[in-house]
Amino acid sequence: MTANRSERTAPKVYLIDDDPVATMLLVDLVESVNLPHVVFASAVTFLDQDLDGLQGCIVSDLRMPGMSGLDLQEQLQRRGVNLPIIFISAFAEVQSVVRAMRGGALDFFQKPFSSQELVDRIQDGLRIDRQRAELLRRNREIGERIAQLTPREKDVLQGIFEGKITKVIADELGIGVRTTETYRQLIMQKLEAGSVAELVRTVIDVMPVAQSRPPRRKRPAR
Repeated sequence: MTANRSERTAPKVYLIDDDPVATMLLVDLVESVNLPHVVFASAVTFLDQDLDGLQGCIVSDLRMPGMSGLDLQEQLQRRGVNLPIIFISAFAEVQSVVRAMRGGALDFFQKPFSSQELVDRIQDGLRIDRQRAELLRRNREIGERIAQLTPREKDVLQGIFEGKITKVIADELGIGVRTTETYRQLIMQKLEAGSVAELVRTVIDVMPVAQSRPPRRKRPAR
């Protein structure tokens, strides 16, 4: 029976190792702290699944046939999968460690390693991914709210984002200062921003392309 989407994307520890003995030890370790997990015998089989929406933390061996852990890390980056990844290896060459850490790995453990330290880092990885998922959820929600603003509200928001004072925005849009202030208050309410600084920060987080919008032409006074 195929798992539904909510079950498939529930946070898990993804254990990737071609060594059955090492895999068994990792399984015992995560089960000892009641962490949901999935086992993969190779990096290739991990990549063969639907990666969209995966949440959790990866624990991967470095040297594996077919595709190494470092190659897996690069493939995940190319595919936009940002799960925290922890490497384990019996061979911790300096070049491999540096490549892994520069590639964004959460940590690198050389065998034999401390079980408690690995568990702690796995917990860190799960926490980091929860925070990332929450930020993405919030940004999507704010992005949807911005999309639902009226055209006039978007014009006023753009003016605020560009650092223009209310009078200048009103003049450019051909509306009154009080009307512009009313639009600003409506925008802040809809985007749940408590200040102009928070409003601008929200726009930066979810609409960085707003900075590249061309300037408006001043509308003639009526």
